[in-house]
Amino acid sequence: MSLFRKPKKIQRRVFCADDDEDGEPEPPPPPIISSQAKKEKSAKNTPLLSFADEEEEDGEVFKVKKSSQSKRLAKRREKEKKRVPDGDNDKYDNHDDEEKQPEEKEKTKPKKKVTLEGLILSGREALAADGAGDVSEESANEDEEDSRGFHRYRAETVRAALAVAPGHIPDAALIHAARKTRQQARELGDYVPIQSEPTTGSRLVRDDDGDDDDDEDGRIQVRGLELPSDKPKRGTAAALSDEEINSEAEEWEEQQMQKAVPSIADITGEGVELNPFAVAPPPPRLGDAPAHLRSLSAPGEPLPASSQDLLNALQARLAELHAARAATAGLRAAVEDKLLCAARVRDSRAARRATLDAAYRRAQAARGYVTDLVECLDEKMPQLEALEARALALHRRRCEFLIERRRADVRDQAQDVLALAARAGAAKPADGEDKRQRTAEREGRRRARRLRREAAGTAHAHRDGDSSDDELPPALFHHCQQETEAIRSLSARLFADALSAWRDVRGVCARAARLRRRQPTLYADAYVAHCLPRLLAPYVRHQLILWNPLADEDNEDYEKMDWYKCLMLYGVKSENLSSDSDQSSDDETESPTITEDSVREDPDLMLVPTIIDKVVLPKVTELVEQAWDPLSVRACVRLRRLLLRAASLPAANPRRLAGAARARLVAALAADVFLPALPPQIIEGVGGAFWKRSLGGGVRLLRAVLALCAPPAALQADPLALSLIETLCCAAGAAPGPQVAAAAAALADTLPRSGDLRAKALRRLAALAQLALSRLHSDNPLHLKALEQARGVLAEARAVE
Repeated sequence: MSLFRKPKKIQRRVFCADDDEDGEPEPPPPPIISSQAKKEKSAKNTPLLSFADEEEEDGEVFKVKKSSQSKRLAKRREKEKKRVPDGDNDKYDNHDDEEKQPEEKEKTKPKKKVTLEGLILSGREALAADGAGDVSEESANEDEEDSRGFHRYRAETVRAALAVAPGHIPDAALIHAARKTRQQARELGDYVPIQSEPTTGSRLVRDDDGDDDDDEDGRIQVRGLELPSDKPKRGTAAALSDEEINSEAEEWEEQQMQKAVPSIADITGEGVELNPFAVAPPPPRLGDAPAHLRSLSAPGEPLPASSQDLLNALQARLAELHAARAATAGLRAAVEDKLLCAARVRDSRAARRATLDAAYRRAQAARGYVTDLVECLDEKMPQLEALEARALALHRRRCEFLIERRRADVRDQAQDVLALAARAGAAKPADGEDKRQRTAEREGRRRARRLRREAAGTAHAHRDGDSSDDELPPALFHHCQQETEAIRSLSARLFADALSAWRDVRGVCARAARLRRRQPTLYADAYVAHCLPRLLAPYVRHQLILWNPLADEDNEDYEKMDWYKCLMLYGVKSENLSSDSDQSSDDETESPTITEDSVREDPDLMLVPTIIDKVVLPKVTELVEQAWDPLSVRACVRLRRLLLRAASLPAANPRRLAGAARARLVAALAADVFLPALPPQIIEGVGGAFWKRSLGGGVRLLRAVLALCAPPAALQADPLALSLIETLCCAAGAAPGPQVAAAAAALADTLPRSGDLRAKALRRLAALAQLALSRLHSDNPLHLKALEQARGVLAEARAVE
């Protein structure tokens, strides 16, 4: 029995093998409807819960006549039965020539009456046993189905499945079986009972009383449908009797009544166990009730028993509500204050938006400028470093050439003099070509210097050995000039392709000064003052490529250079660039007034010292290490001025420069001091000029060392000067008296006029002068000048003490 309304299904066309053989089938004739009286049924008790089709007693049954197609199928089944005697009727062959066989009349099989007593059934047989006692007829129907070659659903099985568990929702398989049963009935020409008139008096009348699909008598049996309810029901008894059918109907009515109980319990709110698949799940329960709706009494305490208790409880609850309301009001006031504050902040931010927007644009412009500047410097730095290395190599080659030539001249002259001293009266050994060439060049340079002194009128004050002898040969001189011009030309083209704002120190300082003047806060927050020395260092190095403060040329003082002047005026004087297109007259401001406090608070106060410490001093240190000749007095004097300026800087580079200068001095003392001990006749003869020039070289070195002594305390040159004086005194002590007195006088005249160094040196020179007096004779007119020199040294030594 179906409890749900089934939708109408349009009959589908069934294709079979005859469609291919006969082509387009003829339309079936209109069905012949015959009216037959329904068999009388035994009177049944009217159930409490019934439907209209259950109370139907009499009515007309309409039977649809079989179509020609059904007849052809029946004939084919008969032929298959005769041709296959073994009973294998599951399938039939469509390719057999069935039309050539003679048609035979249908023969009805005799029905065998079989009793079900004592028979144990299981599965679908038990389901079909409730309304089918004729086993032979059922088997005939089965054979008839098998002869068709496709599965057939039995109406009795379907109805039995629906009646097994009344009240349950049928699954998809059962609904599909019921539909297929009706479709097979229509295709095979079976009759479908149609209710002619709705029966009045039923308690439940459905809306679709005239629907053919819902007006079915009896249970529907399904063959070949495996239901979940079939598995546990094995070995059931035979067909039910009428009393069992009645009891089953009463049981089904009771189940229907029990089924309605959960809906009533859901409405009343009683907790009854529900079927989760029959009704919707109950809504989720809420949590605890709000504070103002909870019970007046605490959990576990009795409710107020009197009116006074109730009044007290209500008053307590009212006080709680008042307190909660006050807290809520305070919270609301705080939120309102926050809203007002947020509104004020929003208005202030909106008022500052234009200013901040302009500041942001300027910051982005500054960021873009710095990015372009860094990219420009990254591209130019390899070329700049190559030019610096090239210029330094040029200075180093020139210095090394002069030092090696001077030492070669000393070796050549020493060899000649010592050869004469070793063999008195012996002839001078033959010289090589290189030695003769060096001798000729040396004498030519001396003659040229003497002529220049005579022309200047300073020949009488000259002492042998005081000349530095730093003239270059013409070929080397021209080579150095060409190399210098080439480096200068490449240096000028290094930043030629850059705009004025990226070309030199002046352009970079102008852009940075404008940012400092317009946005001092951004200037400070961006640490421009800390980064500016690193940005300006490449441009300063570019201007110092050929700069050599220790040489006679290209030794301009850095304080007179353009970059130094520009940095000294940075932040004080505004400079305009033609490339600054975004600069307008509205942004121009007057130059700030310079005061002592403004200078002290200037963030760029250490800009120039930082540039000197990071750029200038490392440059000078490289020149001292590779291109400085300590025997050049002029170079030592220039180096002293640089050391005095750098001594006030609190950095490590001045100490590094002093250490490099001291190392070069120590090397010069070990390699360039040479005063040979010659016999008196050699010194007074041909070797006298060489001995005087050697003594003059030592004195010149002493002058260079004294130029680097205190006040540059970092150099610590005083011990070097005393060591050099001791060496010269020891070498001069082996000479005759006049030469010893001349050496003591020359060394005393070189000493500074004050200081501890003078006192210590005079004490040693006084001993040398005393030695000279012991070798001089007052009755010898040639010794008169030497006596005066020795007595003068002794007098100075006594004056210092």
